[in-house]
Amino acid sequence: MNAARAVLLSLAFLAAALPGVALPAAADDDRDHERAREAFRSGRALPLEAILGRAQADFPGDILDVEFEDEDGQIVYEIKTITAEGRVLKLKYDAATGDLLRVRGRNGKGEGGHHGKR
Repeated sequence: MNAARAVLLSLAFLAAALPGVALPAAADDDRDHERAREAFRSGRALPLEAILGRAQADFPGDILDVEFEDEDGQIVYEIKTITAEGRVLKLKYDAATGDLLRVRGRNGKGEGGHHGKR
């Protein structure tokens, strides 16, 4: 997902919290925001802001990308971040609980992934 989709996903959560707020027309082409909104409204997913706060606390750096995915019935937030040390990490959080499920990362030398924090 590119930065524009991440912004649209954030807008979807904001719109879900503020009745009567319409999303931009371009968001209609992408169904991620609809699934995310429904999951949030039904209590199956925490707000994106809560998950991003956890990601920043666990792995300080800059958020590059956010995806909302259904993986075999489990809804997850997949967050790509770059740490202050320059490591690119792909973090997966359980959308319902906010638990960190997986960390995959690499440094400039192509380091592989791992499970658990940092």
